[in-house]
Amino acid sequence: MTVNSHLNIKVEKNIWNIRDMTSMDLDDIIAIEKKSFPTPWTKTMFLESLSSEIYKNLVIEENAEIIGYIMLYYVMDEAHITNFAIKPSFRRKGYGAKLLSYVIDYFKEKGVVEFFLEVRESNKAAINLYRKFGFEIVGKRRRYYSDTNEDAFIMHLSLRWKKDKQKVRLAG
Repeated sequence: MTVNSHLNIKVEKNIWNIRDMTSMDLDDIIAIEKKSFPTPWTKTMFLESLSSEIYKNLVIEENAEIIGYIMLYYVMDEAHITNFAIKPSFRRKGYGAKLLSYVIDYFKEKGVVEFFLEVRESNKAAINLYRKFGFEIVGKRRRYYSDTNEDAFIMHLSLRWKKDKQKVRLAG
C-alpha cells in the first residue's frame, strides 16, 4: 500500500496472478463454486479434472487470494470450457476477462483454434463476456441443467476463422 501525501489518499496496489490449480486450492474453489452455481461440482469432480491429462485448470488470485478459476479440457485443436467462476465480490471488475484472455492466448500457442462451452440461457453477464471475446451462440441444449430444467446455449469461438478474416483484411 502506498500513501499519496499530497492528497492524503491511500492507494492499494492489487497484484493479480494466474497459475495452475492444485488440490490445495479446492476449499477456496468449492466455496466460490457454491456461491456461483445452483448445482455445484463436488470435490470428487474437481479432483478428477485435476488428475486428467487432457484438463487444464487455472486459478486467478488477487494479493494471493483465490478469486476465480477456469477449467477446460482439450484434444488436438479443440478446447471445451467446463467450469468458470469468479468470486461474487470480484465480479464486474475485469477478472473474468483477464482469465479468459489468458486461456485463449495460452491455448492459441498450443495450436488450439476452436473453443466451446455451455452457458445458462439466463446468465446474461457470462454471455456478454463471451461475446466480447468473439464467442457466438451456435446451438441450444434443451433442459441441459437438471436442477432447473433450464436450457443451455452452446457457444463457440473459432480462432481459425479470425486468422482467415485477418488475412483477408490485410490483403484488401
